[in-house]
Amino acid sequence: MNLKQGEYWGKKLQANENSLFHLCITDYEPYKVIDKHYHDNGYVSILLNGQYVEKGSRDSHGILQGDVLLRPAGYNHQNEFRQGGGKCFNIEFKLGWQEAFETTVKLPDSFHHYKAGLFPSLYKLLVNFKNNGTEDLAFELISDWVFDLNQVSLARGTQPWLEKVISILDNELDVFHSLESLSGRVNVHRVYMARAFKERKGVTIGEYQLQVKLSRALFLLLHTDLPISDIAFRNGFYDDPHFVRSFKSMYKIAPQKFRVLVKS
Repeated sequence: MNLKQGEYWGKKLQANENSLFHLCITDYEPYKVIDKHYHDNGYVSILLNGQYVEKGSRDSHGILQGDVLLRPAGYNHQNEFRQGGGKCFNIEFKLGWQEAFETTVKLPDSFHHYKAGLFPSLYKLLVNFKNNGTEDLAFELISDWVFDLNQVSLARGTQPWLEKVISILDNELDVFHSLESLSGRVNVHRVYMARAFKERKGVTIGEYQLQVKLSRALFLLLHTDLPISDIAFRNGFYDDPHFVRSFKSMYKIAPQKFRVLVKS
């Protein structure tokens, strides 16, 4: 049996998609047995909890929590979940997804099983997805993984546009800059820009932008009496809860509690 775009045997708990990728979390009952099937599109699946056995045409694999599976389009397999069932985070690559990249990239033509922890960008993608994070950051993280998988590294020559991107992110804090808008301002393809930035700075554009904004917010919490909502607005956050969640994710404390803790 074949499953078309966006179709999975498990119950979908959360889903999001754009023109390139379909992301979802699927839930599976204890001892669930899924008969042989394949998907029309290639996809990556991370086991969030539980255990199961992956049976291909030639061999079987015991899948543990955190493991990453890459299933190419048309790969026939069946699954047997253990006691407790399981949950999976799936990243499906839609037909024509490569067209968004400036260079030639592809998914492997065969099944791959990777042990937990090998690809940090995929686990960051999971966090971004579960927190209803930005589509731009999701694209950057998927791109980062794709380039790593294809072992694509950019030339180390001079890239004067990079300093302009950093200047924009460092100084124009009242908005969240999209990859598209930054790409247009520096006249560099967004995928090339994102990859080169990550290679130079060690973080994605989205991660760097968030770090700068939260660093500025921390300064304002310490050195002004501005209300939390004003600090959030000055740093481009569309509402207070979004700012509070982001601040807590970095500093492990809510902004108001941080202000009281430091000033008391």
